[in-house]
Amino acid sequence: MDSVLSVVNRANQRGGRMLSVVDLLEAGTLSLAQAAWLVARVAEGGSWLVGARPGGAGKTTVMAALLAMLPDGQRVRLTLARGGWRDALPGEAVVSYELSPGLYDAYIWGPEVRRLTELSASGCRIVANLHADTLEEAREQVVGACGATEEGFRAFGLFLPLSVTGSRLEPLPRLERIHWAQNGRWQACEGDPPIRGREEGPIAAFLESCRERGLYSVEKVRAAWLLFLTRSSR
Repeated sequence: MDSVLSVVNRANQRGGRMLSVVDLLEAGTLSLAQAAWLVARVAEGGSWLVGARPGGAGKTTVMAALLAMLPDGQRVRLTLARGGWRDALPGEAVVSYELSPGLYDAYIWGPEVRRLTELSASGCRIVANLHADTLEEAREQVVGACGATEEGFRAFGLFLPLSVTGSRLEPLPRLERIHWAQNGRWQACEGDPPIRGREEGPIAAFLESCRERGLYSVEKVRAAWLLFLTRSSR
């Protein structure tokens, strides 16, 4: 198992298998346009932060599904107490399973959150989630409570707040709004995001082909994705 899949599966807190981007399409958490847009941002080196105030809303699921779309060979460091992540090198991805004072695997808070945001300036990709429904709530935690700068908060690049409907036993998360940092400020859109390049179309076709071929697990989707990237680069 490659290091990316190890980090994805280690995030599993509820049993069963971790869900892929294709699973999230099938469940209606993401639209096809949203999924293609987000995967394109991952492919070009973007960072992201997923938010939802209630527990069990799918934050870790969405965060990990996007992690499974990292390119081949990207080194991933978890924010473990003794993991050496504070000295991550340019080009590496640093992942926190949650920005929270909770004493769990790869949870960080306070000055460590500020350090995580600072790593972006040295060329690292940063990925996390937190209990926040809005951009303002996320800023209050990252900047207000943990002391990161506004620039450090924007270093996440994307903020993806999930709304949840359904029952407590069967919550139905949905990404209804996307925030992205551009030119020193946050932009936002409801529903499908604007097309930014030529990558989204082929990626949407790739995701649809995974559905048609019955590829849903993170392992199968990742293997197909790496093959797709290899062929696209020729």
